[in-house]
Amino acid sequence: MDAVIRHAEVSDLEAIGAFFRDPEVTRQTSQIPYRSKEYWKSLFNIDDKNHIQLVAESSGQILGHLGLRTQENPRRKHCASFGITIHPNAQGKGIGKQLMATMVELADNWLNLVRIELDVYTDNSRAIALYQGFGFEIEGESKCDAFRNGQFVNSYRMSRVRLPIVDSTPKITPRQNARPDMTVRTFKSEDREAVVRLWKQCGLTTPQNNPESDIDRKTAMNDDLFLVGLINNEIVASVMGGYEGHRGWVNYLAVIPQWQSYGLGKTLMSKLETRLAKLGCPKINLQVRTTNHQVLAFYRSLKYQTDSVISLGKRIDD
Repeated sequence: MDAVIRHAEVSDLEAIGAFFRDPEVTRQTSQIPYRSKEYWKSLFNIDDKNHIQLVAESSGQILGHLGLRTQENPRRKHCASFGITIHPNAQGKGIGKQLMATMVELADNWLNLVRIELDVYTDNSRAIALYQGFGFEIEGESKCDAFRNGQFVNSYRMSRVRLPIVDSTPKITPRQNARPDMTVRTFKSEDREAVVRLWKQCGLTTPQNNPESDIDRKTAMNDDLFLVGLINNEIVASVMGGYEGHRGWVNYLAVIPQWQSYGLGKTLMSKLETRLAKLGCPKINLQVRTTNHQVLAFYRSLKYQTDSVISLGKRIDD
């Protein structure tokens, strides 16, 4: 089920509070039944600057809510906690994944959070699997953590820790207005660590696309369309091409930030296009988010045009 993920508004609070009227929703939270509307308005205070609240909306109905609470303590500015609730009729339909993916992207790329934590009851296997799919790990178990349905229950403390990226690559200082000499060759197995580091630096990794798995799948094809660019024997750029006999594809085009705007991406694309042409490829396709104006301008400068098509996709690896 597709939904629009947006920030919560005051008008959404009544619908969010209504989730908890369902006993199965309430039993997996720390709330109790029969709360007033005013209670939910105070709990989900839209004006709380430390509480970022997202909702999933489909056909005018609120189907999910996620609240990410950042820390005021200066020594825990790198940490946040969150809670997520899905409408009873929308559970198991991917709404939780959409909310989690949005939260993780926000935490990594905009809030610079290192640690995200939460508590979850040990018998909530569906939620635990969802969190583990986004890199959360169980850190410990709290005995008799809550009273629920007449008995005490245990909970897990889970967290996702994104360690700050430490670039161990020797720094290469660009010369002003000088085009660097870059060597382009096919990816080798020993390039793996440097390439993953490059992708992370360029913000190309997401929870849905594990870079290690993507590299394994690509190298298994052995088609010589996975290219890297090197300056002084250090990997500074990459592109992962593909061809299935009908269309060529471009993925993971990346240039280390300090060498961007020096034409390295254009050089890599030229090398890839040459190899695809030798294979008889008549057309190359690629996908760019509509909001990524800088990358769109780059590809248009290489004569790539917007096709009058709708891009569809379906994940079959879940």
